[in-house]
Amino acid sequence: MSCAYGGRTILGRLHVIGLVGLLTLCWTVVATAQTNQFNPYYGKNLVKYDDFDWHIYTTDHFEIFYYPELEQHLERIASYAESAYAQVSADLTHDLATLVPLVVFKTHSEFEQQNVIPGAVSDGVGAFAEPFRRRILLPIDEPPDQLYRLITHELTHQFAFDIVPRSVIRRSIPLWVDEGLADYMAGIWRPLDLMQVRDAALADILPEMSNFDGYGGFTSLRVVYNLGHAAFEFIEERWGKEGVREFLFSLRKTAIGGGGDIYQDAFNIPAEEFDAEFDGYIRDRFQAYRDKERPDDYGRDLAPDPFETKYTAVASIEPSPSGDLMAGFALNRKDGELDIILLSTEDGQVVSNLTEGFNQDLGFESLGLPLARFNQVPWASWSGTDDRLAYFVRKGKFRSLVLQNVVTKDIEELIPLSMVDEPESPDISPDGRTVAFSALQGAVGDIYVMDLDTRQVTNLTEDEFADYAPTFSPDGSYLVYVARVSGNNKLFKLDLDTLEKTQLTFGTYSEAAAQFLDDHTLVFSSTTTDPLAPIDPDLAPSGDIYNVWTLDLNNGELRQYTDTATGNVSTIVLPGEDEDRIAFVTYFRGEYGIHTLVRDEPLYTASATDFGGPGANIDFQAPLSHNLLPANNRRKGRFEKMFLDGAPPINVGVTSSGDFLGGTAISFTDVLGDESFQFYAYSMMQYRTYAGSYVNLSGRLQYALQGFSQESFFYGTNAFFDPSMSFLSRDQALAVQTMRGGSAFAFYPFDRFRRLELSGGLVHFNEKFDSPGLAAQAEQYQQQTLGVDLFRNGAQLPLGVKFVQETTVFREFGPVSGNTVQFGYTYAPTIGTRFLGRQTIDADGRYYYRIGETGLLALRGRWFKSFGDFPDFYYFGGNGEMRGYEYLEFIGHNAGHFNAELRFPLIEAMLTPIGVLGGIRGTFFFNLGGAGLNGQPFKLFSNTDEQFTPIIGFRQDPLTLNVEAVEGSTTAVSGFRLVNGRASYGLGLETFVIGFPVHFDWSWRTLFNKNWEDLVYATQGGSANFRRPRFAFWMGYDF
Repeated sequence: MSCAYGGRTILGRLHVIGLVGLLTLCWTVVATAQTNQFNPYYGKNLVKYDDFDWHIYTTDHFEIFYYPELEQHLERIASYAESAYAQVSADLTHDLATLVPLVVFKTHSEFEQQNVIPGAVSDGVGAFAEPFRRRILLPIDEPPDQLYRLITHELTHQFAFDIVPRSVIRRSIPLWVDEGLADYMAGIWRPLDLMQVRDAALADILPEMSNFDGYGGFTSLRVVYNLGHAAFEFIEERWGKEGVREFLFSLRKTAIGGGGDIYQDAFNIPAEEFDAEFDGYIRDRFQAYRDKERPDDYGRDLAPDPFETKYTAVASIEPSPSGDLMAGFALNRKDGELDIILLSTEDGQVVSNLTEGFNQDLGFESLGLPLARFNQVPWASWSGTDDRLAYFVRKGKFRSLVLQNVVTKDIEELIPLSMVDEPESPDISPDGRTVAFSALQGAVGDIYVMDLDTRQVTNLTEDEFADYAPTFSPDGSYLVYVARVSGNNKLFKLDLDTLEKTQLTFGTYSEAAAQFLDDHTLVFSSTTTDPLAPIDPDLAPSGDIYNVWTLDLNNGELRQYTDTATGNVSTIVLPGEDEDRIAFVTYFRGEYGIHTLVRDEPLYTASATDFGGPGANIDFQAPLSHNLLPANNRRKGRFEKMFLDGAPPINVGVTSSGDFLGGTAISFTDVLGDESFQFYAYSMMQYRTYAGSYVNLSGRLQYALQGFSQESFFYGTNAFFDPSMSFLSRDQALAVQTMRGGSAFAFYPFDRFRRLELSGGLVHFNEKFDSPGLAAQAEQYQQQTLGVDLFRNGAQLPLGVKFVQETTVFREFGPVSGNTVQFGYTYAPTIGTRFLGRQTIDADGRYYYRIGETGLLALRGRWFKSFGDFPDFYYFGGNGEMRGYEYLEFIGHNAGHFNAELRFPLIEAMLTPIGVLGGIRGTFFFNLGGAGLNGQPFKLFSNTDEQFTPIIGFRQDPLTLNVEAVEGSTTAVSGFRLVNGRASYGLGLETFVIGFPVHFDWSWRTLFNKNWEDLVYATQGGSANFRRPRFAFWMGYDF
């Protein structure tokens, strides 16, 4: 997988609850309480903004899946893929037995709509290779040479998956092995990648590779890729390419066998010796850089202190017009999101946070950042004419330009840019009327300008090269920008009147974005070194260091101002009364810093012409060319290439009443993940549910067809049988509901947070008590008292519509902020005597108010009402719905409950004999709820005086053998009390064991009136027994 700087990676199969989640968690038209215990959240949406018309082009080693908009790029994609295959196959002396499915997208925003692993792609994921069905998915929106390396990287994963099959391993593969091998085979070092390895060596923070798991605690997720890359270079230097192959096949033996020493088997040395030799190799490789500058040589670090603030890793900065402030993009450790903060350029104090809170509360999904270019290009622009900051955000498929007032923090304008893809690096013109930026059209990067008055967008460069990071000249007459030519990033000048382009820098080095120091001087970062000095063989392969340079546009003079050991990027100019300062982002010991310098005497001076001059700029060409063959092209068939979709998941749980529940599902999905056939099995106690479905996720309107047979149970209390039988326990009064039939679902997302769900079907119900004797008595009682049979036996044709909103922000333990709303209506018509009629309204609202970093107040209200000839029931109780009561103790046609929970952290993590377990969280909770049947009086509470005759016992008639209730004396009752409602309060502890949330609850029931409780529960020990503390253990997620 290719991970952009600072982004997230794919650790496994991720799941976004959409239509798939709806079917997995609730197979029938009517949700039952037992089918949503695994994950009681409604989930956000994966929106398919585009309806792709997929075609397949076959080469010698690939099946390339593409859509017509990519046809102009198909030949070069095929050439890149076959060239990459030839290289990787030759280096590993290995061939793949089957064709590799290569699924390509025009842009990253379209790549994010993939269904192979729904929800797995964010801005930080550049591409991924899937190990079980050997698919590669990637966008083609990077420059040609970088796209070729990206394909090589992902293809290497497929070779590794073939050599070490992930479906049969008994020992996990270290991340540095997978990602390091892929970067090593890609064959190049990017300057910011090499910087991190050089830093690990010079700062003495190199981990032991044999024990290096995950990301190793480094701030940047790229470090594991880069150290792995270096490790494979070491293996090649020490043992040759044969050593790389030996390592992989030794890894295969130990991973599949579950034991052994990889290093001993591959290299005949123990792991400790491998670590020591690699450590020595890295130290020797970068020894020549130990005397170069460190960030401390530039003075005070202006980056926020991560131990004193909640901000870490400021990777990009932008100056205010006055120079006394700068905007920085910093990771907010508390929110887990990137924020834009204002920093004092004097002492680095955090002045304010412009994006305080979660992004969705500000009206967008995320900040729109450059991907592979990271902080080599600007992320924002501060207007010189007013107090507004310009930056891009993601909202829906496309990005929008934000203009935010830095004083009031108001977002004054949010301008959608649907005419281009992935805009980045805005720059506001000196007069404040125009914004320049880079963006894609047809997967080609150009420079654009937008008139802020008319919103007209114009392409200025329109060439075959990737153009980035425009900067207006002080007089606004021209732009300076970066273009990738001949495999390097070079600075160009673009005259805004004539659109004439002039190359400003030359040579085989790369420049980052430039800023103006004055009307004729640029400051920028560059990997340039002295072209006249002899090449040092010890430095050349490990250099490519970004340093601060200036360029005089009048005479072409280049000046170097830093000579760092790691890298200085994101250069900006801080105006001052006496002199201007240059600020830049540094990197040392795995952390980003901000430092400044004043232009004194340069370390080195050269002329731009010393590095060459204007000439032919040659675009990248693949080592092997491929000519398209029309016979190899076809349109993808609808059910073509259906495969078993990975290992069936296993879900398990335990209710607060001790009932075990579990389930699994298998699915057969097409290669794109758009269509699938799913089979589901679920069990609680002895009751079984089976279902099968067809799911279509190919368009924005997603739909499914399913057939099912479901058994579920509930506690048949209240008016289901004579009160004289109320001594029966829950297990003695179990009622069973059997539902069989078919249904159809449709799912239309309005955006990521809101959707409409439609459903319909044919369902046959059969409900009865588990005990035949109780069933006969209950039927007789219901007919005598209600005139109807409460149990449903017959068919229904339910039609449903539901609105769902989910803005909840989740952490590993559950919700932390946001809200959830669900409102549904179901109608089933009465047709003759065979089809049962009903109408149902179901509403659920949840609100999460954050307290501190991970504490919160969680509120929930659920209301259910069903009416008609054969109304539906709602079951609840126990677990997170009504703690302190039996699981599914409450049932009714009219039901509702309110929950308030204060959740807070106690211990963040625990080291136990079986490893590190999830932390412990505490909960104070209060629950109020009740349920009643149609035709029966229901009063939640009362505050009026009344006379009440309690039942104090039961006796059996010796003649009829019927059980009769024994009534006590009529007693006056006064004061506030719950009548048909029930309440509880208490405290609980939650932790995670093997990935499952485990709860320990201590609860107390109450009706808020002890005298009333003595009367209502006279046969069960009165108030003392009713209020006694109860302990419950259960597994499942909080609401």
